[in-house]
Amino acid sequence: MSTSLKIHQFLNQYQHKLKLNFTSRQVGLNHEIQLSRLTANTFDAADYFNVIRTSSIVVVGYQESRYIHRLEADEQTKLFNTLFRGPVRVIICSQGNLLPETMIELCESREIPVLQSELGDSELLDNTRYLLSRALAENTNEHGVYIEVYSLGVFITGKTAVGKSELALSLISRGHRLISDDVTLFTRSTPDRVEGSSPQLLTDFLEVRGLGVVNIRTMFGANSLKRSRPLSLIINMVELDRDNRTEFDRLGNNLKTRNILGLEFPQVTLPVAPGRNLAVLVEAAARNHLLRIGGYDAAQDFITRQNQAIARDSDATD
Repeated sequence: MSTSLKIHQFLNQYQHKLKLNFTSRQVGLNHEIQLSRLTANTFDAADYFNVIRTSSIVVVGYQESRYIHRLEADEQTKLFNTLFRGPVRVIICSQGNLLPETMIELCESREIPVLQSELGDSELLDNTRYLLSRALAENTNEHGVYIEVYSLGVFITGKTAVGKSELALSLISRGHRLISDDVTLFTRSTPDRVEGSSPQLLTDFLEVRGLGVVNIRTMFGANSLKRSRPLSLIINMVELDRDNRTEFDRLGNNLKTRNILGLEFPQVTLPVAPGRNLAVLVEAAARNHLLRIGGYDAAQDFITRQNQAIARDSDATD
């Protein structure tokens, strides 16, 4: 997997946060900052100056600057030419550390901008890595409503007009919090975590058939909204009819999963029919999932109790 961010986008978003100024001319701004997790060509988005394991953003700190300045001019040139064989796109010097002018000119000739930060070594690298980890994370848009129920990120899916937004409105009125309606942006923020949030245009709004678009913040207050939440559970709403009424799991011991961004998440299929209190059922599904996380499985408990009853009856008849 390889993802990227153009240098001018990086500067527009993070120049102020990282306290950056140009030391070189403003060259190569359309080049891309990248990270790669490909087995044969793995590299980080940002790291200290290292000609063996290079990165897209090279940070020159106190030790790196001292080492470069101790070298003769031809040795500096050889060192930088070796560095340029990697995916280097930007060089950032931490507070008080500078590159020799000839090396800045060499970077300019390769269209690699050199920046100066007011942050110290570790603060600069840590902040850069943190910001890029979010900017370069894998992401995808999924159709559905995303809501926080009992601290869990619950993604409600189903066909158009099945009642996802109405269910979300009912849950919000019961004290749960809306994250996004209609489209949810999922981002794989860490190797074992997918986080869901709302596209900027849709934030605060919920479309309910018959009512139109309503502003949840205005209607219920800011506490009825959540900016983002790690995904925990998927509820798939399916209309109950004669053809599918026998397809649903009676015990709940055959939990299905759905893959989002390479991770598997438990999916509960919720039959939709007149008279069913769907908000209560979603709350129950969330509570049941919390029990599963804690190690308790109601379906397995019931099966164990049933087997014990069968064994007792068998002993009584012997």
